[in-house]
Amino acid sequence: MNLFQPLFLGLTQGITEFLPISSSGHLNLLQHFFGLTPSLSLDIFLNTATLFSVLFFFKKQIKYFFNNLKYIIIASIPAALVGIFLKDQVQIVFANTKLLPYFFLITSTLLISTKFIKNKSNLKLNYKNYLLIGLMQAMAILPAVSRSGITITTALLLGLAPLEAFNFSFCLFIVASLGTIVLDYKNLFIAPNFSPVMLSSFFITFIAGIIALYFLKKIVISKNLWMFGIYTLILSVVLFFAL
Repeated sequence: MNLFQPLFLGLTQGITEFLPISSSGHLNLLQHFFGLTPSLSLDIFLNTATLFSVLFFFKKQIKYFFNNLKYIIIASIPAALVGIFLKDQVQIVFANTKLLPYFFLITSTLLISTKFIKNKSNLKLNYKNYLLIGLMQAMAILPAVSRSGITITTALLLGLAPLEAFNFSFCLFIVASLGTIVLDYKNLFIAPNFSPVMLSSFFITFIAGIIALYFLKKIVISKNLWMFGIYTLILSVVLFFAL
């Protein structure tokens, strides 16, 4: 990679990790056009930067995290199982950019569906509901399937209030990111990742992630999440012809 590419990839990761348009899909797409082989390890490195963004953003939500820890654990099980037992298969999928249009289309369908959600009371979900959110999160291991989009959408469809759906989604993100680091720590702590350019990319990702979180929170509360589905739909159609 040249000096420009890691910085641009870091900025892209910070923005797209939290906005429901899929960071993995955009990173794979950019690496494809940069002539690079899509790398799950690079995705994990930059994902670690966004983990720090979430920890900073939610530093006052520690009580919420521990009050809902039992639900967070239940909802985190499906993604953990996929990460442990299907890691090699996921890496193969990551390297196949031809699949990106189909996965972006999944994201589009989910996001646009939120426009038709009827106003509900702030329901209290049960363990089955949280497990369903977790099952949907496991799908986000696929590139171009937005993790924030799929978990927030599922929570909204089940009846959670927008702010509750937002908070719970990013509690799941913390656990999923920590699990990913544990599974791939050998590739995370390699010498190239500690070069000045890559560390700069890490910092850019961190700052962009915080800004994106503030923006997404406002979008979710205002019930305009569906608008991102228009973007991913257009991107999906374009990629069907471009890839």
